[in-house]
Amino acid sequence: MRTSDQNPRRVDPGLKPRNVSSESRYAVLSDLGQLLLRSLDPAVLYEAVIEVLEQRIGARLVMVGEVDRAIGWFRRIAPARVPAGMEDIYPERLPFAVATPSFWEGTPQLEADIAHLSGMESFRMAFRRHGVTSSIAVPVLTFGEVQAGLVIRSSDVDFFSTAMIELLQQAAWSIGLGLEAYQQRMRLLQSLREEARQRQALRLLSEMIKVVSRSGEEPQLLADACHVARHVGDYALAWIGLSPDPIEPGIQWRARHGFSHDNEAGSGSTVLVEGFAAEIARLTLQAGEPQVRYLSSCGLDERPTDDPAMPLRALLALPLRIDEVAVGVFVIGTAEADAFNAIEIQVFSEMGIELGLGIQFQRARAARLAAERELRFNLQHFRTILSHQHSGILVISEEGRVMFANKAFCELYGFEQTPAELENRASSVIFDRLTHAYRDPDAEFLRLREILRRGEAIKDEEVHMRDGRILLRDFTPIYIDGIRHGRIWNQRDITSQKTQQASVHRLAFYDVVTGLPNRRLLFDLLEKARAGTRQHASLLAIGVLDLDRFKSVNDTIGHGGGDQVLVEASVRVRSLLRTVDVLARFGGDEFALMIPGLDSKEQLDAISRCILQALRLPFHCSGEQLHLSASIGWTLFPLDSADAEGLVRHADLAMYAAKQQGKDRGAFYEPQMEQEQLRLQAMRERVAQALVQSRLRLLFQPIVYVDGLAGPQGVASMEALIRLHDDELGLIEPANFTHVLDDPQLARPIGRFVLGEAFKHCREWLQQGASIPVSVNISTRHLLHPAFFSDIDVALDAYPEVMDVGFCIEITETGPSMDHVQAAVVIEECRRRGIRVGLDDFGTGSASLSHIQQLDIEHIKLDQRFVRDILGDDRNMAIAAGVITTARMLAKSVIAEGVESPEEGDVLASLGCHQLQGFSISRPMPGFSVPAWVAGWLPPPSWSRLSGERQSLLDGRQLGA
Repeated sequence: MRTSDQNPRRVDPGLKPRNVSSESRYAVLSDLGQLLLRSLDPAVLYEAVIEVLEQRIGARLVMVGEVDRAIGWFRRIAPARVPAGMEDIYPERLPFAVATPSFWEGTPQLEADIAHLSGMESFRMAFRRHGVTSSIAVPVLTFGEVQAGLVIRSSDVDFFSTAMIELLQQAAWSIGLGLEAYQQRMRLLQSLREEARQRQALRLLSEMIKVVSRSGEEPQLLADACHVARHVGDYALAWIGLSPDPIEPGIQWRARHGFSHDNEAGSGSTVLVEGFAAEIARLTLQAGEPQVRYLSSCGLDERPTDDPAMPLRALLALPLRIDEVAVGVFVIGTAEADAFNAIEIQVFSEMGIELGLGIQFQRARAARLAAERELRFNLQHFRTILSHQHSGILVISEEGRVMFANKAFCELYGFEQTPAELENRASSVIFDRLTHAYRDPDAEFLRLREILRRGEAIKDEEVHMRDGRILLRDFTPIYIDGIRHGRIWNQRDITSQKTQQASVHRLAFYDVVTGLPNRRLLFDLLEKARAGTRQHASLLAIGVLDLDRFKSVNDTIGHGGGDQVLVEASVRVRSLLRTVDVLARFGGDEFALMIPGLDSKEQLDAISRCILQALRLPFHCSGEQLHLSASIGWTLFPLDSADAEGLVRHADLAMYAAKQQGKDRGAFYEPQMEQEQLRLQAMRERVAQALVQSRLRLLFQPIVYVDGLAGPQGVASMEALIRLHDDELGLIEPANFTHVLDDPQLARPIGRFVLGEAFKHCREWLQQGASIPVSVNISTRHLLHPAFFSDIDVALDAYPEVMDVGFCIEITETGPSMDHVQAAVVIEECRRRGIRVGLDDFGTGSASLSHIQQLDIEHIKLDQRFVRDILGDDRNMAIAAGVITTARMLAKSVIAEGVESPEEGDVLASLGCHQLQGFSISRPMPGFSVPAWVAGWLPPPSWSRLSGERQSLLDGRQLGA
């Protein structure tokens, strides 16, 4: 078996790879098993594994690189030495970028054409020279993390068969096991060594406590401590040094055992150790904390190997404290390079404390002097701190004299004297000056006398000054041994703090834009108003007002201009209300009103009409004249006995009812409104459950050309129509759950379902020979969702055949008006991808004919309400003709939906309509019925006169193709 200092065997580039026979596989696994039992050093293990793979399976150009996460590279570990001429194929390191994400998850990375792998351009010449075309990198995991990569190169990608890859994974797994075993063994050995050292340290601590308790004078104490450390702790060096000058710390060695001049005079190692010991002692005295130095990194190992002096690898220095002051150092040295772990340092720190206590007993007088110096320092420190406080501090003696005043106190009350000039003055002079600075001097004079008379501490008492400032006052009696010796007055200016608190309070309860009460304050006021209404037997009106079409304001003049409109609207409404009435802003363009003390509903009607009239007047902002209106919902308490939350909710329901009735009006809450809300919510939950339980269904209704052609050529597409399946009611029409289709939480899941189901049926039709495009309805919310195109891509990945025949998405007319700019961007991207886009139910929403020109749509669908009764209603005829003519002028196709008779189809065809859809053609059908229906489609006889024209057009296209 080759070791790490041997060169790897040369591999013939023309050598044909051998197949992995079962014998070779077992031989490799057996050799690897033997390697695992030996718990080799990682570098030796890598070399041995490479030799096994080369000899047993004919692997070539094998190497192992370890992960170096600090620099982001793989470092080659084996082979350690590369033969001359092979350096270019055995790089010293490779970047992490050559590894795929799956490699880091433990999956082998096979490269069939390694010469063109990104990041390997610099090795292409080497690959060609050595005949390498493919390679595999197998991750080596230790404890679940990639630690290295096993790399094998080959001239034939077939070398890396499935069996070969499995065998290489086994080899990588074996390497990982070997590395884990080696690491575990090293940790175990280290743990045993640390445990032995800890026991030794504890025994030394016990003996050191005995020394401290038994030793007499200081020199004997220090000598005994060093002796115990050397002979009980078995350490190579034990020195104790003391600092003769606490101001300029130095070190004088008072006791030494090990590397002393007595037995090792002239030794170069002794001189070197003294230098290191002095340096670590100095650092310990400066830091006041234990210090450890490992001397192997400091040059100690450079001494001659035949030096008879004892080897030394680590030094530990412990501070010796008296009254928390480091006055000396206890230095311990050992020959173990990894000594002095955290637990040992903790034990030795206790030993240092014991030695410090022993020294302290010998220096009682010095300790008393140090304490006196500390006391004087603390007194001066205390005065310095008080002098620099921002609070005004005044200390008065029990005899009524000023003992101390700081600069802040003088500035706070406008004293011209310095703090030093105020000391020893009578307190009566000071207090006379203070009371005249207060807003109410007489009241404050009586308050000060009361505080002094009672002699009790007070805290955070507010005092209002004549100049408008607010001070916070503390009073603290001074007691020493139960006897009062004076009092401390502490006063600080909190004017800015109070101003900030008032500002925070306003932000918490008032709207930033309009200054009106916000939702939180409204509910507080509403609770109080409900109680007052019950007492006075009157009516309390609660209203919710919403500006109609306010979004167009922001779109026209921006959000800044929109805020100005909100302010103007609030001023107009507020001017119509009494002082006791409340107008609040809930957010956006929604306001709430609370009008107490009403006698009848008629009074509220009059108020509501005045508010609506005031908001109809033009708004002038940013050079624009804007016309708005509002919708108001009302409820009356106690006729409506709900709580505060319920009253606002009921008014909100009434407001939405006003909007549904045409906007620019008011409406009163009726109980059925909430019932309708509950019904809508119940239907939402029903659809949500149906989505989870797969109870949504798709039916398909054909859209045909009005050219009279039969069969597939006469069918334009199939529109997917969603239904809710109920076990008792059967299929429920979407008219019953239209509101759910644009729900914020359900719109996208429903849209993904429709795309997947529609595409699945389209593929099934193709498989049966019917090449019919499918048309799906997409809600506005799904269309404008950031993941809309991701959802389409997922559906197309599952059913790619759909793009062969194409498909169309239809959006409702009200959709683009929600965010016209964003909708235009999405529609443009659809057209770029080859997805047709149509506008559904045209004429039923707020969109205008200009939207047809602004949006890059292919067709519009004329809503069935204009198709119905087109034969007998001239208005419907005129609207249909106008829409069809305008659309054709803009090169848009028109699809008429709701065609219930061939005669209606004839009229629409005469107006220029392109395609028809409705019950006269076919009712919605299951997907499996579509191919048969398409094959058997026969248009009404009246349409046959158009077939010749379209057939000629089709023939012309075929000849052109």
